[in-house]
Amino acid sequence: MADITNVKLGVCSVSFNGTDLGHTKGGVTVTYTPEYHDVTVDKYGNTIVDKRLLGEKLVASVPLAEATLANFQVAIPEGTTDGDKITIGSSAGDSLLDSSAELVLHPIENDASNLDDDVVFHKAVVTSPVEVSFSNDGERILNVEFEALLDESQEDGSYLGFIGDSTS
Repeated sequence: MADITNVKLGVCSVSFNGTDLGHTKGGVTVTYTPEYHDVTVDKYGNTIVDKRLLGEKLVASVPLAEATLANFQVAIPEGTTDGDKITIGSSAGDSLLDSSAELVLHPIENDASNLDDDVVFHKAVVTSPVEVSFSNDGERILNVEFEALLDESQEDGSYLGFIGDSTS
């Protein structure tokens, strides 16, 4: 039965590795993309008889409105904090697994104790190019794209993350 209370609006807070990343501007977007193999057999030619999961991708696009040094460090995980700056330029082959951490998107309309609508990535890493605009007519937004890495310590079906309350 339809229930109008299930219609939800609003922004979310963004926490990475237990740290609040501050205000966002333009809305946070979560995208789940499964990849399938089409199963065919000779008897039916190119007609698909089944689909088998090849892999999954879970991504959160987060436009950070607070262009702080700490947020630049999150956006550029290969960078190194050196006093009041981040140095950029690493050797090829660095693993992002070491810089992966839990990403939590929590709707602000929910109380802190209400985790029903949370989106959690177990091991998130930043995989996007970092682009910052300097202009007279807009905020300096740090667009960050988090991608979930597989977490083998989780159960099958929850390797990337989950939506909802992890305590229930």
